Amino acid sequence: MEINQKIEIDKIVCRDVDANYILKLLRRNMNIYFSWDTNNLIDLNGKGLRFTVNGHHHKGHVYVVLNGADLFDVYYCSNRGTIKDIHTNIFFDQLTEIIDNKIERIADYTY
Repeated sequence: MEINQKIEIDKIVCRDVDANYILKLLRRNMNIYFSWDTNNLIDLNGKGLRFTVNGHHHKGHVYVVLNGADLFDVYYCSNRGTIKDIHTNIFFDQLTEIIDNKIERIADYTY
């Protein structure tokens, strides 16, 4: 998928994954997770998780899916579903940090 194209979750090649598993990974550091002002959590019928954020750098939807290599792909979209950025092949233990860098992280913050 290209940037500035509408996201079509049915066309994304991904493996089945429990949305609660993704949420558990994202909540490993609750301070970071809550800084995103996350809401509207939606299970993508076993294909991933979509949620809305209101961060310092990104405001809109975030889609997290598990790709064929058992790594995560993250799509950052506008509220209307236009893809603004994509991160691919993310290991589970890097997921929160990489998403935070795109949504909220400011280098001077300490927590």
